[in-house]
Amino acid sequence: MKGYLSKAGMVALIALMMASQGCLVPWKKYITLKRKYEEAIRELAAKDSQLADANTRIDALRDQLKAKDQLIALYEEKYKDAGLLAKKAREDLERLTRKVEDLKGLGEGIEVVGNTVIMPDKLLFPLGSAEVSEAGRKILEEVANRFKGGTELLQIDGHTDDVRVAKAETVRKFEDNFGLAAFRAKAVLNLLAKHGIAENRMYLRAFSMYRPRLPNTNDASRARNRRVEVMFFPPEALGPKAEEPKPETPAPEAPKPAPAKPAETM
Repeated sequence: MKGYLSKAGMVALIALMMASQGCLVPWKKYITLKRKYEEAIRELAAKDSQLADANTRIDALRDQLKAKDQLIALYEEKYKDAGLLAKKAREDLERLTRKVEDLKGLGEGIEVVGNTVIMPDKLLFPLGSAEVSEAGRKILEEVANRFKGGTELLQIDGHTDDVRVAKAETVRKFEDNFGLAAFRAKAVLNLLAKHGIAENRMYLRAFSMYRPRLPNTNDASRARNRRVEVMFFPPEALGPKAEEPKPETPAPEAPKPAPAKPAETM
């Protein structure tokens, strides 16, 4: 008991000495400091988590920005290509328009509007007929000679006035104004093909009376409405040409089994 008190006294003495030197922390203050420490640790852990989330978002934004930069570069490249293509198309069309303009002097009444040649029916056909006249043949031959070495596309349109076909022979041949317009456009296409323009560069349309240049109110206006128009386009106008399907290679035939040998008889 005496030894125990002696030790207790020493502890008390040491505690007294530490307290006198400011080294002893009261229990309540210790608990308060510990709680603040633990709270600070939790806040620090939360901040670390938030920082990690922020870094993840920053990385994601960097990836998005990189993708956007790549997309912008791709669009800029496409825009540059499209600009070059548009410039080439304009130049080709300007050259073609100048070439078509030279056709104006081939015959009386021929008009050129942009890249379209307008030929009155009387210059090409007898009245109510789809057979090209001798004068018309010479004009179309000259057109073919000037364009047969090129790659331009030709759209051939047949037009009539509003006077419906009435003669029995004309009705029998063409049925109506659509038939007359179509046969005349086809006759022009045939002659151009005969003189060297490939058929796959041409196509035709028939409008009958439904695309008049002027109202069909008098003979002069009707005469201007009866016409064949040939419109010239650069080859790119129809877009890229579809690839023709490749012929399928026939599968090799399976070898035929050898005929069985007849059984030997004794």
